[in-house]
Amino acid sequence: MEFLNIYAFLGLIIIPFMFYVKSKNLPFSKEVAQKITLKGKIPKKTKFYLLLISYVLFITALARPVINNGYITIKAPLQNIVIALDISLDMDKTDLYPNRIEFAKSKIKKLLKLLNSQNTALILFDKNSYLISPPTNDYASLIYLLEHTDIKELKRSPKSDIANMITSAKNLVKNPKIVIFTSNANFPKEKNVFIYFCSKQRLNGENVFNAEYSNENLKNLAKKLSSSKSKEIKIKDKTELFYYPLGIGILIMLFVIFFPIRRIK
Repeated sequence: MEFLNIYAFLGLIIIPFMFYVKSKNLPFSKEVAQKITLKGKIPKKTKFYLLLISYVLFITALARPVINNGYITIKAPLQNIVIALDISLDMDKTDLYPNRIEFAKSKIKKLLKLLNSQNTALILFDKNSYLISPPTNDYASLIYLLEHTDIKELKRSPKSDIANMITSAKNLVKNPKIVIFTSNANFPKEKNVFIYFCSKQRLNGENVFNAEYSNENLKNLAKKLSSSKSKEIKIKDKTELFYYPLGIGILIMLFVIFFPIRRIK
């Protein structure tokens, strides 16, 4: 067993010392002590020791005791993913229901559900690029941000600049796999750039996925994104024990509270 916050034990020295200094200023005598007891005939001295034990247990809980269960090995992808949504005015066209932007949003949400816990960033772009979220595997938060970002408040350009967005994405993440949801056919053909083409028009290309209402091509895209190399990472497997001393300390404290001091006449 080990303690993750060993400095918490300093409280065993500092706070009792403060109580000791304070007690020097309080009038108290053996005669008074003998006349003071607890309901249930528990002496005050016992109450003091119970409070002391409770205090020690709270400090122990703050020190976070853990048991080491060894190491577990997980595989982490070497490449992060960047999902980029074109928000230029060209994406307002209604050849896809209800329009290109809303259609693309629905496909992004579906793609996120198909990914395998890979760190993913979210960017909106037209002539400029707007980082909505840095790389994360919390897909629920990405979906929330995608749904609640008010695109109408942005001053949008008629056309998008994909090359500028790719440069921004590479500055954000080293060697990313970039998935672009756009209707702009002018894009560079790069190995790690994937286009989901949001238009009734059809394009050809190894990394081009044309818009369709079914999700079959999204599944193929997700497979390509999940095929990146990975590395093994060893993580310590620890079992937290702080709730045991915390729970016992609270029970003792409640016991003391519900047995207040009274004077015996």
